[in-house]
Amino acid sequence: MNTKYIHIGKSTILWEKTSFSRAFKFLKNNSLSRAELSDDNGNVKNIHYGDILIKFSECLYADEGNSIPYIINDNIAYKLLKLSPLINGDIVFADAAEDNTVGKCIEIITHNDTDLVAGLHTIPCRPTIKFAEGYLGYYLNSSAFHNQLLQYIQGTKISSISKKSICQTIISYPSEIINQQKIASYFQSLDSLIQSTSKKLVSLKQVKAASLQSMFPQEGETVPKVRFKGFEEEWKKEKLGNLFKERIENNINGELLSVTINNGIIKASDNGRFDNSNNDKSHYKVVKIGDIVYNTMRMWQGSSGYSAYEGIVSPAYTVIIPQEQVFPLFFAYLFKTQSLINRFRIHSQGLTTDTWNLKFTGFSIIEVCFPKSKLEQQKIASYFCNLDKQISLQTQHLEKLKQIKAACLDKMFV
Repeated sequence: MNTKYIHIGKSTILWEKTSFSRAFKFLKNNSLSRAELSDDNGNVKNIHYGDILIKFSECLYADEGNSIPYIINDNIAYKLLKLSPLINGDIVFADAAEDNTVGKCIEIITHNDTDLVAGLHTIPCRPTIKFAEGYLGYYLNSSAFHNQLLQYIQGTKISSISKKSICQTIISYPSEIINQQKIASYFQSLDSLIQSTSKKLVSLKQVKAASLQSMFPQEGETVPKVRFKGFEEEWKKEKLGNLFKERIENNINGELLSVTINNGIIKASDNGRFDNSNNDKSHYKVVKIGDIVYNTMRMWQGSSGYSAYEGIVSPAYTVIIPQEQVFPLFFAYLFKTQSLINRFRIHSQGLTTDTWNLKFTGFSIIEVCFPKSKLEQQKIASYFCNLDKQISLQTQHLEKLKQIKAACLDKMFV
């Protein structure tokens, strides 16, 4: 018996250790492929290793709607269920993966006797000693346990782990059930926060996607479905060459900028890229605040953005200067609409997608529809800017919660 003192509230926790083989017994799995499973129809649910690796969290609440696939053939399903059903507290490992995530596992939590079996490339097992609900799901995915498996992983392209190897590991746990429960409850609270934040983020992104559809005219139309109060006149049609001019200034000095599909223009250093090259930068292009920059070879994918920075970009980008009637942030969002991205694709030149490019000459002949009123342009841009700020805050909050959880999984266990 070893001890380690960690503090949860005012508790000092005594830890015990035992071998995996003394704490668990193995169950049987099946080898049903994805083709033999259905997301919609069936009576017996089947745990597939791919879902453990990608979809499921540490604790799988089998009674809830969490997209566990069903076995299509009921005859096969009930034979497998009779042979080796999964129950509350069982553990299911993924025994294969393309990297060191092999050995990730889930703890089954079910209080309604959900019919459930372990499927392809899984190692199911059942505790032979009592643990608090949820504790094993988090402990067995912690660094303290998973690092023990690393030395036993086999394979090059596909990594695998065996029952024999898992039996070589040691299980650590607080000797008192109540302390196991405190640990499990802490992580469950974190998971609840992560889940609610993720839902808020998804909802915001859905609102933005819907707004890009409704607040800009569809193909062949001259007014959007949704407008701000006080604006009623039809939007104006104009070629982009009359609204923007190409910036052709070059400079070897300045902050190096990058254009991303999702986040627009960012400082390269903020994206983990640092300019350590000795390359000739005589053809690098100047970018000024208020310019719009697009990736010449990726405009058909939506790689463009408004610049809030002064700096330089590589010759792979095109820099455009908004003219008097243009509020640039509005057009930055207009360029993200699917109908306009489709036209960017049509006007791109090249034999294959790898060589497609949209130079300014092709860009300039594309006709767009936009509000005559610059105030309406500003209001639309402001609406999307506020949405993006909320999305950014939720994204940062979610990432912080995930970092906290990862740190706790790394440090909280013996």
